[in-house]
Amino acid sequence: MKLIDLHAHSTFSDGSLDPAMLIDLAERRGLAALALTDHDTVAGVPHFLAHAANKSIRVIGGIEISAWYDRESLHILGYGLDHTDRRLNDTLSELQRARHQRNLDILDKLNELGIDLSYDDLETQENSQIGRPHLARALIRRGMVRDSHEAFNRLLRQGAPAYVEGRWIHAIDAIRLITAAGGAPVLAHPALMDASLNALATLLPELRRVGLIGLEVHYPTHSRKQRQCLLQLAAEHRMIATGGTDFHDNSDNGIPLGGSCRSIRVPYSCYQELVDYLENGRPAR
Repeated sequence: MKLIDLHAHSTFSDGSLDPAMLIDLAERRGLAALALTDHDTVAGVPHFLAHAANKSIRVIGGIEISAWYDRESLHILGYGLDHTDRRLNDTLSELQRARHQRNLDILDKLNELGIDLSYDDLETQENSQIGRPHLARALIRRGMVRDSHEAFNRLLRQGAPAYVEGRWIHAIDAIRLITAAGGAPVLAHPALMDASLNALATLLPELRRVGLIGLEVHYPTHSRKQRQCLLQLAAEHRMIATGGTDFHDNSDNGIPLGGSCRSIRVPYSCYQELVDYLENGRPAR
């Protein structure tokens, strides 16, 4: 079975590998296809595409946009979009400013809790966006938590003492933004939403109407039952199914880039259907 991964992050957002290193790792892992989907930025896409130019692996430049719908936080993946699109980049600049302010607010809350942490403590590479994973790593380096799981559970997740709600764009605007830039919008990890999959079924018609073309069915924390339900929803709404590991670094829950027989394996057909949409402008179903 050909391994693919359509959901991976680099140092341009909160991953630990730069785009070139991601591609090199994918090659060593024997992946046939890989997509770069950094949070709220396409700054890494030119580097990603350039490094892949003389490689055998097939790649897709993309993004993962933080959004909301009816007070629900969700993420929209965008594949194959024009990373130079002016409207896209103007909107992403606004999102990055909001993310920066959120980080400052989280640091203020941590300081109020007696945790002495500043922006200077957050180690990032040049051009990298700072997010909660960077805060978690700083807490680990300071010996305040054992690992990222503890950092999020104790301090950074929704409902925790240092959590700050993000100020994102509406999901419909995110979908339209991706579509206008020539991309394919896909709902990321739907089973992680607070709403049930039954509630998702009532939400999909509107998202489909404004341009959503797929669901990320194959995801590490999705159960077999959830995957079956999502596959059925995708078929009912004539949408494609995609999948990926949401890869950030080699220690992420033991799930390697491209998955494994113990976690997930994303069918190569997901890549084929996505490419068919990007080339022909319609889902393959």
